[in-house]
Amino acid sequence: MKYKTKRVHFELKDFDQETGIFTGYAAVFSNVDAGGDLIQPGAFTKTLKNNKDRIKICWQHDPYSPIGKPLEMREDKKGLFVKGQISDTSLGKDVKILMKDGVINELSIGYDTVKKEWKDGVRHLKELKLYEFSPVTWAMNDEALITSVKANDDIKEVLTKTIELLDRFLEKTEVKEQDEVGKMLESVERLGKAVEQRIEDSKGQKI
Repeated sequence: MKYKTKRVHFELKDFDQETGIFTGYAAVFSNVDAGGDLIQPGAFTKTLKNNKDRIKICWQHDPYSPIGKPLEMREDKKGLFVKGQISDTSLGKDVKILMKDGVINELSIGYDTVKKEWKDGVRHLKELKLYEFSPVTWAMNDEALITSVKANDDIKEVLTKTIELLDRFLEKTEVKEQDEVGKMLESVERLGKAVEQRIEDSKGQKI
């Protein structure tokens, strides 16, 4: 089995100890990675049809450290889209904390090459047998993205920056427009307080 690492960026929503669910791309098509390989569209078609039930989520490619299962795997125009669920084991909990903190933010696939073709020094991977995909420390490719929505703390940061921008805009705007800007500012501030309350209420429930 070989490993093909793909960089991902985790944006987490409702990624808690009960669900452990994330979505994104474990591989992208038509992009030459640091190893000189290019995965062609359709490379996963056969393995997803014939081998889907045996594909696992592992920790750092260790077959003795499975941490979850795929809920959905499919090819689209971009690449291999995956939806996975990390199990609530002691290792799974550690992985979820690392993902939430941004320490682990990359994915990698474990596979066998079934069909390949060399063109201009690039190995075109035409068919792969997929065994697993893993959260890993480092990856080769910078185009595969995790696409779930950011956590409450990130929303809070966005709202804080919005309030700062509205404050600066309020100082420079015309008098006749200040009332409208002021109303916008009050609305954002109320929303910020609601988010803070939600974060406080969810402590101990979500990671």
